Amino acid sequence: MNIVESIFPPGSALAILLPWLPLILKGFGLNLLISILSMIIGMLAGTLLGAAQMANLAVIRLPARFLTLFFRNSPWLVIMFYVMFLLPFEIKIVGNWFSFPDWMKAVVALAIPVSGYTSEIVRGGLKSIPTTQWEAAAALAFGTVRTTLKIILPQAIRQMVPPTMNLYCSVVMATSLANVVGVQEVMTVTQTILTTETRPGLILPAYGITLVLFFAFVFPISLFSRRLERAWQFGIR
Repeated sequence: MNIVESIFPPGSALAILLPWLPLILKGFGLNLLISILSMIIGMLAGTLLGAAQMANLAVIRLPARFLTLFFRNSPWLVIMFYVMFLLPFEIKIVGNWFSFPDWMKAVVALAIPVSGYTSEIVRGGLKSIPTTQWEAAAALAFGTVRTTLKIILPQAIRQMVPPTMNLYCSVVMATSLANVVGVQEVMTVTQTILTTETRPGLILPAYGITLVLFFAFVFPISLFSRRLERAWQFGIR
């Protein structure tokens, strides 16, 4: 009996699931890809929304505030369904048709609430900087751009990074919602395995592997976020 057989006895649930592990990891890789792309798109849009919330003109500030509240308070699963059914299967770019797969639609769907949360993170980060710092910079003849880049942003980013990391953890876990619309992520792969093997005893171990994958990825990020927030709170560099 080799080491593998001693750890995973033949016929056991883990021994049956072991050959499926590469497929499970591939599915989880798609979850991570969706989460990363969703964060990139959502953060870009959310940064613009957050800056718009700080505008002096009500015609810019009020719509940005409405969109932020709407995106933050809408169920992610409902947004997922709307995006899946409203976006086309193919898009035409410069006369050529390109497929628009379901996993890319999931990216768009998750980027929408991410933009709302990012908008509020940006607004909160900028609001946390005392107005006296703007006044002091103006007294030193600093322009708006220079003040923002050299004085305001370095401090605001400290306020933004920890909640952004926590948001990413939420997005990673929310990628499992793509399962209900047929994206071949880790939950869909797990269900396919259970359908193929048709053994009730595999249900808990199979979903347990999925649970461990999410926890092993998310928990270190969450822990680092809390430590980073605590360190910056007390001024430790």
